[in-house]
Amino acid sequence: MNRYVERLVRMVPPPARLSAPPDWPAVERSLDSALPGDYKDLVDRYGPGKFDDFLALLAPGHPVARLDLARGVAEAAEVLRAYASSGEALPAPVDGLTAVALTDNGDTVYWVRDPGDAPDRWRIAVNGARDFDEWHLFDGCLAHFLVDVLNREAVVTAFPDDFPYPGAAPTFTSHDYPK
Repeated sequence: MNRYVERLVRMVPPPARLSAPPDWPAVERSLDSALPGDYKDLVDRYGPGKFDDFLALLAPGHPVARLDLARGVAEAAEVLRAYASSGEALPAPVDGLTAVALTDNGDTVYWVRDPGDAPDRWRIAVNGARDFDEWHLFDGCLAHFLVDVLNREAVVTAFPDDFPYPGAAPTFTSHDYPK
């Protein structure tokens, strides 16, 4: 297991899984892309849900339709194409950005898929819903990003000042349903 996933599990104990973890080979075939190992570990350990009732990972088969991985990736790609066609600067080409998480405020967390054939080396970029042209880049994997944000070691200006909740241990709220 990725060392940052291990740290996150110590910080924010995952709930008991009610549904089976995704069939990762089938998910990757449907997306026509390999996925980072830390992401698969996160989804396997936590299932669908939100960190501090604000930041939700897109997950295969998520019970909330807009948080389903395939649907979220497709919808975010449409938004990115619109940004690019209007002249907005993106941190990578549209096909080099893939949505992986959303916030309740409409902010989107993306993988920067470079190098494309090495998903465990992908970095993170965050685009705020209110400041479309502002991007926060994080030089690390998704689990590293979550650890640093939830520890307040990394500040994402697009996120509200009260995320994560100041002075409180981070939480995870499951949206998992038995299958």
